[in-house]
Amino acid sequence: MKNRFLFLIAAITFMSNIIAQDLGKIIVRNASNGYPKFIASLNGVRLSNDYSEVITFSFLDENRYRIRLLQAGSSNVLTYTLASEPKYLSKYLITKDNAGNYSLILESKSLMPDVPEPVVNNTVVVVDPAVIHTTAVTPTIIPTTSVAVTNITKAEFEERLSAIKNTSFDENRLAKAKQVYDDEILSTNQVIEVVKVFSFDDSKLAFAKWAYKNVIDKKNYYKLDDQFSFSGSKSNLSDFIKKQPK
Repeated sequence: MKNRFLFLIAAITFMSNIIAQDLGKIIVRNASNGYPKFIASLNGVRLSNDYSEVITFSFLDENRYRIRLLQAGSSNVLTYTLASEPKYLSKYLITKDNAGNYSLILESKSLMPDVPEPVVNNTVVVVDPAVIHTTAVTPTIIPTTSVAVTNITKAEFEERLSAIKNTSFDENRLAKAKQVYDDEILSTNQVIEVVKVFSFDDSKLAFAKWAYKNVIDKKNYYKLDDQFSFSGSKSNLSDFIKKQPK
């Protein structure tokens, strides 16, 4: 009986270690109320399309992240690499130097309160001198971050599209398009609007392939066929999509 009890304890400890997770949190905020509000994405995922002075990314399970900041009134995207240490709250400040250049600095790092581990199989072991049994308990629930994935807003999209249209030559337009829409979530119709800016199929095809990974409605990508002048370009895109992970 004693051996059975020790086995149960060992099994529960093993399973707890498997599902337990060290989680970190990152907060990014403006150092001054006079700085423009911003939209932030972490590793390509944004929590909201609303501009804010502070944003919090919780329950992070990696150590390094790429954050991209889009400030209100600007088409330039600021990109930084942040570190999130397990069980630590890392606070970052958006600052501006005398030349008007913005940067992101670590403000502080502090240890967060321990997160209780979840109960395995909704049971705990109760030791009785005569018998070993289990008692059901209410499971501990660890909240998770709810991330609503949405495509870029119409106003933001149109502003960046104008920058592409004002650029000469397809090669330069393609580079500009990748710059202004990097890590942004697009709809198929928005991709079509960008593709229309290019003069040649090669550039249209290059952007369509590049944008596919961040398109929110991939099932509608067939609509791009009408934007190509040659059937070979349509077949090329179709073959490319078939090889992408589902």
